[in-house]
Amino acid sequence: MRISALYVYPVKACRALEVESAVLGPLGLEHDRRFVFVGEDGLALTQREHPQLATIRPILTPDGLQLDLGGLAQLSVSEFKEPVDVDVWGKRIAGRAARTQTVATYLGTPLRLVALDPQATRSFADSRPVLVASTAMLAGLGVGMERFRPNVVVDGAETWSTLDGKAVRLERDKPCGRCEVTTIDQTTGERRGPEPLRTLNERFAGNFGIYCRVARGGALRRGETLQAS
Repeated sequence: MRISALYVYPVKACRALEVESAVLGPLGLEHDRRFVFVGEDGLALTQREHPQLATIRPILTPDGLQLDLGGLAQLSVSEFKEPVDVDVWGKRIAGRAARTQTVATYLGTPLRLVALDPQATRSFADSRPVLVASTAMLAGLGVGMERFRPNVVVDGAETWSTLDGKAVRLERDKPCGRCEVTTIDQTTGERRGPEPLRTLNERFAGNFGIYCRVARGGALRRGETLQAS
């Protein structure tokens, strides 16, 4: 199987960054879901409640993080000092928070931006460290791959247990159950339902993509061939 695309999402629920190569480690791809917006209740913000998160484009810099708010404003955030635990679907993940009133105003809700604690044992991802999706399953759904927010996109079917690259090994864990985020335009933040969620529920038990464990870390590159077994 050939890797046709690699994506990281530096800020959970925000715009993807397509990369040519990435380092895979125990927490997934480097820079993936290392920041998250958190509400006053300590819960991670997602596109389910705040679809406009899709319009926020993160930019990684040597000094920290820049955020482009739908082309309307840009800001830099570099000082994360306040210890905080973030609730991601019932999992408590340690981080350090910074106040970002500009983003709070943009999204219309009180929030903090939280950076992952260096000692954390998992990222702010919903479930497993890596999500692999195949171009074969995309056919017939009528939307782009961006709706499914994968990390690794491969050419081929999803009938495999492990994927081996030159340096890495990914082990199949479980299918990724899908929600209304798949109906959100990842450029405008607008809800476009009911597709593709309706078709996924009718034909694929609501699943798209495979969550994977990292059995062996290392470098991944777009165009690289992964051996399926």
